Amino acid sequence: MDSKPKHVFHVTLQEQAAVGTPGVLDQLHLPPALVTFLQKNQRTIWRIVIVAAVVITAGSLYNSWREHILSKAATAYDQAVEIADEPQKRAALQKVADGYGSTPSALWSRIALAHLDQQEGKTKEAAAKLAAVEAEVSAKNVLKPLLLVNLGGLYEQDKQFDKAEAMYQQLKGFKGFEPMALDSLGRVYEAMGQKDKAVQMYQQYMGLTELGKEKKESAPVRSFPERELVQASLNRLLK
Repeated sequence: MDSKPKHVFHVTLQEQAAVGTPGVLDQLHLPPALVTFLQKNQRTIWRIVIVAAVVITAGSLYNSWREHILSKAATAYDQAVEIADEPQKRAALQKVADGYGSTPSALWSRIALAHLDQQEGKTKEAAAKLAAVEAEVSAKNVLKPLLLVNLGGLYEQDKQFDKAEAMYQQLKGFKGFEPMALDSLGRVYEAMGQKDKAVQMYQQYMGLTELGKEKKESAPVRSFPERELVQASLNRLLK
């Protein structure tokens, strides 16, 4: 029989219980009650430790994989937007949108595809693509108000004034975009023949963009020519 003493870390809890060999728990000077608890529940504790280790490892592997995918998607998007040939650019952007659907690069690819439609005068197709993106983007995303502005303009071009109104009404809720929303709503109501509503929007715009008021409220500075155009529209409607 091997009489060579074992290192404390090589002694099992069963052996400790059988021969009374001092274990790691004894050397840690833990309270006897805690030592007894750990010895009685060692299987359950080891299961918990193993599960925790698996979860941590899986999370680490997922994060590494996610970073790899994000990097690949960004590279693919950068390459796609640099393509000069329009059909090839479309194909490359569509590939990014389809292949990396959960990444920001895929989102930007879908927006770029909508803008290509817009450049070709395909307002309905462009609006449909942007509307799908806008529906997926949360209100906290910085893209949200920009998408609303773009969509509102497309709906105006296509004379879908009810949809344009809905976009600009949402836009009013974003700080800094209120003047743009009011100006656009006035224009939409005027196109719809709703004079009173148009006047109301233009008047709200003029009140909001009084000299110094926008700066105080941290809103984008509106140029004087824009105010003059809105004032001209207001004067025309008030005649």
